[in-house]
Amino acid sequence: MRKLLGIIFFCTALVAESTAQATEINVKGYFDFGFGLYSGTNFKKHDNEENFDAGQQLRTQIDIIASESLKGVLMFEIGPTFWGNGGGASWGDTPKAGEGTGGAMGADGVSIEVKQMYIDWLIPNTDAQVRMGIQMFSLPNAVWRGDYLMGGVVTDDEAPGVLVSNSFNENIGISLGWFRPWDPYANDELKNRTMPGRLNSDEIDAFFLTVPIDMRDIFNLTPYFMYASIGEVDTAPETNGELSRNGLISHYLTSNGTLGNHGQAWWTGLAFTLNHFDPFNAYLDLVYGSYSADSVEPGNMAITHNPDRDGWVAVGKLEYKLDYFTPNIFGWYASGSDSITKDGFDGMMPGLSPFFGLTSFGFSSDRSDISRQTIMGYDPYGKWAVGVGLDNINMIEDLNSHFRIMFMRGTNNTDNFDSAFSDYRVLDSKDKAFEVNLDNVYKIYDNLELRVDLAYFNLQLHNEPADFEENAWKAYTGFRYTF
Repeated sequence: MRKLLGIIFFCTALVAESTAQATEINVKGYFDFGFGLYSGTNFKKHDNEENFDAGQQLRTQIDIIASESLKGVLMFEIGPTFWGNGGGASWGDTPKAGEGTGGAMGADGVSIEVKQMYIDWLIPNTDAQVRMGIQMFSLPNAVWRGDYLMGGVVTDDEAPGVLVSNSFNENIGISLGWFRPWDPYANDELKNRTMPGRLNSDEIDAFFLTVPIDMRDIFNLTPYFMYASIGEVDTAPETNGELSRNGLISHYLTSNGTLGNHGQAWWTGLAFTLNHFDPFNAYLDLVYGSYSADSVEPGNMAITHNPDRDGWVAVGKLEYKLDYFTPNIFGWYASGSDSITKDGFDGMMPGLSPFFGLTSFGFSSDRSDISRQTIMGYDPYGKWAVGVGLDNINMIEDLNSHFRIMFMRGTNNTDNFDSAFSDYRVLDSKDKAFEVNLDNVYKIYDNLELRVDLAYFNLQLHNEPADFEENAWKAYTGFRYTF
């Protein structure tokens, strides 16, 4: 028996060794630590706002590579965990599971989150690549902010799906995708018993086509189209807030359980880069979107929305690269609504899960999840803006900086603005804002960076609510170790 066990153990070790030799594993990611001072980020004078945050985050990607034709990718993160917050082992019954937990005394938070988990494989005897699993779900965009893309105006987030990509030749390719970003009650037998038929009608499915055209050193052009079927989404917390903000609620679940019909949305657009005249470059993103639903059940919500809406967004940037910095002009225009009421925003473009930002305080920023941002939201809808900036300022060794100034106004009709709707992020044509950013990265070592971000935001509403604060600012210092 011992000999048999020894033979089994020896064979298992040989198999494990041969498998390890056949599979390559690469690990990369970063540790973030940040400390920030803030004021006015809720635009209220007496809101008991926390003025100082200290936090940390780990993001790791593991590539498991079997061959050039097959690999798996797992990306996870821990945090952001803010120091002193989220419970800890020494705090008795304080919950310690979920995002951002374990920042208090005793730590032991259970907060590992899966960001992406997919496999890439080539269809045999072709150049077509298939990516399936939880991955980035985004439509093409061209405009850059500093050293990274601005983020999508329709969707730019992780979601499960299948993406198939291929090239016709060295200049033209094609990508087809199907994603299911929401299906709140999938395999929920309890919900199926209490609300029969719900499992067949509550999902959201998105299908898209992109055709990238790369003319090398002349221009890049990527037209695209996406259609989304919006199921009977009710007030489930993982869907209602996100979809309501972006205009894709097909109905609300009423107090008596009545359901509305499905909705449908579509978007078409293009991402364009002109680089033939480098060091002068031009970038343009255009997109039009529409959403409609067969019926609406207002329900018993405090604010309900008429779901039908359509609109467009144009984002552009011009830059001229110099030796020590890159001056640029940027801006956008997003159509507004003729009537902003508690019933809806008919002239604004709908979105799925946007992550837009040409600035790093008022809108989305990839610089750090610890630093406060998006104080004006995740999308540009119903606003126009113009700004100037200096990117990649590198006059001091190992220091790279980005500076920008932006002016913004609303595009929504002032005369038909319902005073019952008081979200300061929805601007009419008399409202305006001003933002200044200075983002700095200093290389301490090859893998260790010091980040110092300074920002100021001024918001002026022509009909200011009580206790409104116009000014917001932040001063953030962070350290990033990249491996």
